[in-house]
Amino acid sequence: MTYDILFRNGHIITCNNNNDTYQWFAVKDGVIKKSGENEPNDMILENSEEIVDLNGNTVLPGFYDTHVHLVQTGLNYLGLDLYHVTSLEELFQKISTQIKHKTPGTIIRGYHFDVTKVLEKRFPTRKELDKVSPSNPIWINSIEFHTSALNTSALTMIDLPYHIDGIARDERNLPMGLFTGKASAFVRNRMLKRIDDRARMKGVSIAVQNAIKMGVTTIHAMEGGFTFHEKDAQFIFKNSSSFPIDILLYYQTFDLEKINSMHLKRLGGDIFLDGSFGSRTAAISSEYSDDPNNKGSLYFSQKELNYFVKEAHQKDLQIALHAIGDRAIDQALKAYEYAISFKDDYDNRHRIEHFELSDESHMKRAANMSLVISVQPAFEHRWGFKDGMYEHRLGIERARRTNNFRKMVDHGLKLCGSSDSDITSINPIYGIHCAVNHSKPEYSVTVSEAIKMFTINGAYSCHEEAFKGSLEENKLADFVILDQNPYTIEPTNIKDIQIISTYKEGIQIYSVSSKNRAEVVR
Repeated sequence: MTYDILFRNGHIITCNNNNDTYQWFAVKDGVIKKSGENEPNDMILENSEEIVDLNGNTVLPGFYDTHVHLVQTGLNYLGLDLYHVTSLEELFQKISTQIKHKTPGTIIRGYHFDVTKVLEKRFPTRKELDKVSPSNPIWINSIEFHTSALNTSALTMIDLPYHIDGIARDERNLPMGLFTGKASAFVRNRMLKRIDDRARMKGVSIAVQNAIKMGVTTIHAMEGGFTFHEKDAQFIFKNSSSFPIDILLYYQTFDLEKINSMHLKRLGGDIFLDGSFGSRTAAISSEYSDDPNNKGSLYFSQKELNYFVKEAHQKDLQIALHAIGDRAIDQALKAYEYAISFKDDYDNRHRIEHFELSDESHMKRAANMSLVISVQPAFEHRWGFKDGMYEHRLGIERARRTNNFRKMVDHGLKLCGSSDSDITSINPIYGIHCAVNHSKPEYSVTVSEAIKMFTINGAYSCHEEAFKGSLEENKLADFVILDQNPYTIEPTNIKDIQIISTYKEGIQIYSVSSKNRAEVVR
């Protein structure tokens, strides 16, 4: 056999069951056909049309990010980033600057607003935003999507139902311009409807290129649904093959006929059973520490959820449900248990996204059903530290329970890693770092376990482990070249590892200028 490319002189970490390492592999038609621990023999060398010297660098399988709001991530590149805002005055200044470059009537869309970072610890009111912009509609979205703020100009655009849950009201019972839960979802849906597919293509193209620079070769795109928009899901469905990496659509819909007509094998992602800790809408068992009498909300009754999950399960679809609080996690587990009690002869690999406030009984029940858990290690570094958002919302004792990856793995759960972009950035190396260096050290996992979250476990989570996720013969040559070895570097420095190159099916799709990069020698 002749080979298109031989990659040699590398430290190739396969991420297979034995954690084998190789020095070389040969690729034909985008697939690894031969590999070895020692120098390739003369026959391999002579029958390789091109030879690439890896210069001793570490090679890993191409990364998966298994929970990305890809269209939202792309659109946010075109909006106003508010992540570093520390006061309402600074917010108003940013909006004023943005308005100077916009025509009257153009929507100003702010994103990444983190209320825990601003001095006032609150969102701006409708009247405050009106003072900044009486003519340009303003829509500000919280960092985790579950809270929206509007000025009057934006509010008049969306035809908001008067009695929908989640509208903050003033002393005259008029909307203050702050919306959570179902009201925020309605706002988001109506505002996203106004965005055309040219903007989607422009934003998603930027997002995909940035993901490639981070070593990502497969994205699970969570699109559509009430909190986002159907146009997002349809865009990904129509255009996913036009991008240089694999994009799998998880359609956030309850319409099983639509899923069938589109010949999709999976649905969900963020089918929200509850909200988030940041917006105090995650469904928890006892009151929020900083909001007495509030336990968050379950968005469906158990009966409603059981019916939907059973119907989808019996059609052999993979289901992914969003559950953050312990009440929502329990509800998701009950729904899966109910569905499986009728039919347990298919390897669905149903998922729970987030699973943040799970206890050991939840973990055991999930493991008994072979559920896959999609986790976001970077959340702990953003909010799980001492005096961080988790402690403010949940109290010190409950905050100690969030995201116990160590226990999850020990109970036999398969964890796949993700960013939940654009809540956190697409950056698997940082995700690996955060899983190894958990804000609660006893919840950390090993380097090998963390890497597998973003490689072979990601492939397993969508039934792709037979041809992706590890660097083995007869699998696709999707891989990344690193400037340092995550197994030998000081664990606290994993975040500093740089991607030298990204390859998709043996073709280089990204390379950084570096004296250590791979070189074509023939």
